[in-house]
Order: sequence, then structure tokens, then C-alpha cells
Amino acid sequence: MRDALLVAAGLFSVVAGANDGSSVLSAGLRVPGLRPLISLAVLLFAVVVGPWLLFGTGVATTLAHGLVPFGGTSADRALLAATLSAMAVVLGLVRAGLPTSLTLAFVGAITGSGLGAGLPVSGGELEKILLLGLAAPVVSALLASLAVPLTLRAAGGALSRRRLVRWHRAAFFLQCLAYSANGGQKILAVFAVAAGAASGRLVQDPWWLAILVGALFGLGVLGGIRGVSAKLGKGILAVHLRHAVVAETCSFAVVMGAGLAGVPLTMSQSVAGALVGAGVSEARTRVRWPAVARMAGAWAVTLPASVAVAALAGALARNL
Repeated sequence: MRDALLVAAGLFSVVAGANDGSSVLSAGLRVPGLRPLISLAVLLFAVVVGPWLLFGTGVATTLAHGLVPFGGTSADRALLAATLSAMAVVLGLVRAGLPTSLTLAFVGAITGSGLGAGLPVSGGELEKILLLGLAAPVVSALLASLAVPLTLRAAGGALSRRRLVRWHRAAFFLQCLAYSANGGQKILAVFAVAAGAASGRLVQDPWWLAILVGALFGLGVLGGIRGVSAKLGKGILAVHLRHAVVAETCSFAVVMGAGLAGVPLTMSQSVAGALVGAGVSEARTRVRWPAVARMAGAWAVTLPASVAVAALAGALARNL
């Protein structure tokens, strides 16, 4: 069972790179300031170093122990069912042209698999995750709508573009750190349980596991960046430098805050909300509302679909 869970954890890392990592990079890909390979290197550095040396593993611990207590053969089967179910739901929605949140799918799949396998599910933990998940894009949008005019005013003058480029570099780095403190740790949660590094009440992140997660995540980013960036960075808004700076900064604030509190949160939702807020602050017509509606619809479908699929998988795993 542990071998199967390790293989699933590796696949999960690649899917997370294609889905999450591409979304993190997408806001800044069409504006100057950072080359794509440098951006990718910064993101991978954050994914490796963040949980290992800087922020701890609070979100990974929540996913491995707080929502459903994984450990033992039956619980390993439930986690395997949850991991496979989350990937199936996300890949199915992506193929249907609806890029969605892997973190949201994983939270739903953990919940459904726990219920199907007869494991205790923390209702309080789930409620906290869902409430913050609903609030995140709204808060990011509000922050971005206020930040765009302030950013332009602060960067005013002949050197405004040069200042924005510098701020873009700094904001992107902060955004990558936020991802490593939050959504990126779902990969660590699965790997840690499979590798026996989640014993006790705290998930461990040894150096070899941090590097393995980063390498597999990077493969996923390279495979998925073109499709996701086209849907997020271009589909919602025609992204300019000022939008990228604001979206990265606002999503950093929201996602990092939740990560330090040990609450899993979706970076893609926060980035999307910030891009909407940045566009609305200039003119409502700048935002491509049909694209926003499709993305919101995908998020609304993701949770119940992942709960249902994983509940069935968890029940089947329980009877094996």
C-alpha cells in the first residue's frame, strides 16, 4: 500500500505543478521584468525551501492529520483514494476547459474519502477551510481594487515603469513564498504519509523529500504552463505590469496569512480574484466576465464532485 501511495504522491506532485505552479507564474508571464526560466527557478526554490527551512509544515499537518487523521493501513488506503480522486476531478474539469483548484479538490477528496472509509472527519476544520476559501478571492479582489490606483500614484513620474518592474520582481518572489507556505504543502502531506514522515502530530520535511517534491513539481509546471496561463493570465484580463504587481502582492498577503495559520488555501483563486479587482478598479469592461463565470462555475463544481468521487473510492478501499 505504501508503494502505491508513493507513486500516487509523485503523480500528484506533477499534477500540482501543472495546475498550481502554472497559475502562480501566469500573471507575470506577459509583462517584462522576469524571464520565464528565472521565474520558474524562483518558484521551485520557494517550494523546496519554504516548508523545509522557513515556514514549517502547518498546512501539510492540517491535511495529513487535522481534517482526517491518516495513519495505518486503512487510513493509507483512504488517502490513496483521496489523492487519486482529486487528480481525476481536476484533470476531468481541465479537459472540459474548466481549470480549477487542486487544493479545493484535495480538501473535498479527503473529506469524501474519510466519510467513505469510516474515518472521523473534523467538521470544524472543514468549515474553517471552506469559509476562508470562499473569502479569499473576494478579499483579494477588494485589496487589488484599492491597490491599483495607489500603486500607480506611488510609481508616478518618468521612472514609473522601472519602479514597477522592480516591484514586480519583489512581489513575484513573495507570491512564490506564500505558495510554499500554503497550497504547495498538500504535495508534502501525501508524500510524508507515504514515506513515514508524518508520524506523531507534525509532518516532517527532510531535505531529500523537499528536493524530490520540488523536482516533480517542476516537471508539472513545464508541462502545464502554456494552457493554464492562457486561461488565467489572459482569459480574465489583459494583464499589464501594474496588474501583475498588484495581483501578486494581494495574493501573497491573503495566502501567506492563511498558511501561517495552518489553513490550506488556493493560490489560483486568490490570483484570479486579485486580477478581477485590478481590472474593475480601472473599468468594469476590462474584465472578461464570461471567463470569470466559467472559472467560478468550475470551483463550485469541484468540491461536491471531489467529495462524491472520493466517498465512493474510500468505500471501495475500505472493503478491499
